[in-house]
Amino acid sequence: MVSRPIWQRMLEWVQTSTPGDMDPAGDKTEEVLEEQAIKDPEKAQSLIALEHARSGNLRLTEPNWTSKPRTLVLAGAICLIALATLAAVTVAGAVFVVHNAARLKFPWPPAGTSTLTLVGASLLGAAAWRAGQAVLRRRAVRARAQNPPESRTEDDQNPVGAP
Repeated sequence: MVSRPIWQRMLEWVQTSTPGDMDPAGDKTEEVLEEQAIKDPEKAQSLIALEHARSGNLRLTEPNWTSKPRTLVLAGAICLIALATLAAVTVAGAVFVVHNAARLKFPWPPAGTSTLTLVGASLLGAAAWRAGQAVLRRRAVRARAQNPPESRTEDDQNPVGAP
């Protein structure tokens, strides 16, 4: 018996109809296939293989349970490295700014300039943070005002016991 390529067998499997279907001549498809299988032993082997594939006796590979924790550990390590890099760059930037501010020529000592620069940058950052939070709050209030709870219909709600 000569083995045909898998794509030909799969094409034949796709072309065969579900049980009870009729072919163009009006005969039952399964009956026609059985008659062909009786006449041709290669066709019989092919139909047996097709039925075996249709029966669902295909074995799937088992999941690799060690892969997921490894992926999570790797993702966590990458996040920690990124966080440490961000913190280091932030500290280095602050040190750079304070050091260069201390080199400015003011009538007070360089330590005062460094301190004022650090305190001023911190206060400026806090003010920017508060301004951003105020903008977000205003947007949220505006969104709630445009869609008050009484304007919602029953369809908008998602009750817990609904099917």
